[in-house]
Amino acid sequence: MPRNSHRFFLFSAILLLSVSAFAQRSTPKAAVESFYKFDRSNPQAFNRRNIEARKAWFSPALYALFQNELRRETAYLKKNPTNKPYFGDSLPFRPLEELCDGPQKLGRVLTIKQEFQRSSRGAVTATFEYPKPCTTRDTVVYTIGLIKVNGGWVIDDVNYGEDTNLKERLRREEY
Repeated sequence: MPRNSHRFFLFSAILLLSVSAFAQRSTPKAAVESFYKFDRSNPQAFNRRNIEARKAWFSPALYALFQNELRRETAYLKKNPTNKPYFGDSLPFRPLEELCDGPQKLGRVLTIKQEFQRSSRGAVTATFEYPKPCTTRDTVVYTIGLIKVNGGWVIDDVNYGEDTNLKERLRREEY
C-alpha cells in the first residue's frame, strides 16, 4: 500500500471517531442512540470485556459499580460454580431477546425519546415493543438517567419501571 494511502486511512479513521464521539455526546438522546447502536450489535454477556467495550457511555459512578459487581460475581462463582450469577442472562440494558407471537417471529423495536435536559442532567426513555404484525403486546419502557461529564452525556442509571433501578441492583446487599 502506498504511504499516502496509510495516511489517508489514518486521517479518515480519526475523523470518523471524532465525529462519532461528538455525536454520541451532544445530547442525552444522541448519547443513548449511540449506546444502543453499539449495544445491539455487540455481545451481551455480563463480563469484563463487554463492560469495558461500553465504558465510554457510563458515568464514573456507574462504571465503578460494574467493576464492583464483577468482583462480587467472581467471588460468588468460586463458592457456587454451578449457579447462575445475578446478571447471568445478559447486560442489564434491554429486555431478554424474545420473539413475538404472530404471523412472523419478530424482535422488539427500540424507540428512544428525550424526556428532559437541564444543566448537567437529562433523561431519555427507551421503549422496546413488538411491531404491528405481532399479537404479543409486551411493551417494556426504561427511563435512562444521564449526566454530563467532561462536556459529554453518559448513562448514570436505568429505571426499569419496576420498584428498582440499575444502581440499586448493583448496590444490593446479598449476592
